[in-house]
Amino acid sequence: FILYCFMGAMYPALDLGAGEKERGTIETLLTSPAGRMEILLGKFGVISLFGFLSAISGILGLIVGLQFITDIPTEIIETAKSILQVKTIALILLLIVPVAILFSAILLSISIYAKSFKEAQSLVAPINILIIVPAMVGIIPGIELNWKTAMIPIVNISLISKDILAGTVSASLLLEVFGSMIFLAVIGLIFTRWWFNREEVIFR
Repeated sequence: FILYCFMGAMYPALDLGAGEKERGTIETLLTSPAGRMEILLGKFGVISLFGFLSAISGILGLIVGLQFITDIPTEIIETAKSILQVKTIALILLLIVPVAILFSAILLSISIYAKSFKEAQSLVAPINILIIVPAMVGIIPGIELNWKTAMIPIVNISLISKDILAGTVSASLLLEVFGSMIFLAVIGLIFTRWWFNREEVIFR
């Protein structure tokens, strides 16, 4: 779901930053009555929404697949259905919100910096590895969620999701993970705002 969220936010972010530069519409947009912050929040909201909806589509695809694919053994289907309860899905979606905001801030900042859509793609490509590796840490045996790992971005989401699905999640660690991700998301938003206000970046 972390990867779905990242991939869902990536292309809207590239188009709303570097894409507008390439089309020459960013100048027209900046001369409109809307303020810089309003423009930024509009772009930010669209990117975050697409990331969040991609994560939801991944969850819905899993649920629909369990309902209609008949080749899966009955034991696996029953176990998956017992895990994917409304409370479990709601907790995971709640955690996806700050992740979507953080990804949106990172991707939009890069997109605003890039001169063209192609350059933005090449700048974003290495970030895929920085997302995939921490996300995969959650499935490595022996790595457990504690107060230290709860502070590591993406790793904490992967580990807490595993605990949520297992039904062994700690309320204090859940709050720590959520709080740390909200903090990073706010920092990302503040940085993006500062970045967007720099003329030498926008008109690079």
